[in-house]
Amino acid sequence: MKKLQLVELGVISVVLIVGYNMITTLFSIITSLLFSFGTTTGENIFFIILPTILFFAFYTITFFILGRNVTRIAKFFCRQSDDQLAFNLNKAALLHVIIIAICLSSFLRTIPDLLEYMINKFIVYKDENYDVVDLNRWNRNQTAFWSSLIGFILALVFLLVSKRIANILGKEKQTFEINDEKIESNI
Repeated sequence: MKKLQLVELGVISVVLIVGYNMITTLFSIITSLLFSFGTTTGENIFFIILPTILFFAFYTITFFILGRNVTRIAKFFCRQSDDQLAFNLNKAALLHVIIIAICLSSFLRTIPDLLEYMINKFIVYKDENYDVVDLNRWNRNQTAFWSSLIGFILALVFLLVSKRIANILGKEKQTFEINDEKIESNI
């Protein structure tokens, strides 16, 4: 494996992580919008979800810029170095490891919100008066809960099918050699 190929795989892994963050941010925006219509606080919802929209824009722009320029970025980092490395690395195996890392980081981000919501849902304090402020706090917690639950379920599904996804995305193009000329297959 050449050094350039390894750097390209590293850039592709960054693109995948940024793409995953882009999708989870989009789901966070959708759940925030869905649950914000029921609140009666009179707050402007745009200012509440503005940071999430800005993160979504950043992740989207970064995803497309990095995705379209993988080879250029790898050549920039390698500086025309054509070194051979002593090990072979399969694209599917590397993608599988990346998908597992993304899923585990998603679990670490979503489990605390899920646990906090469940604990607060089942523990009722007898001396507290529930008024509008507590109801608004509960609505924000409910939004965080649904956003975290969706992220947790998506991460679980991706973790269960990660090997298949890695095999599909990591396929090498079939090439045939005729008279020392490589011909790519259209299959």
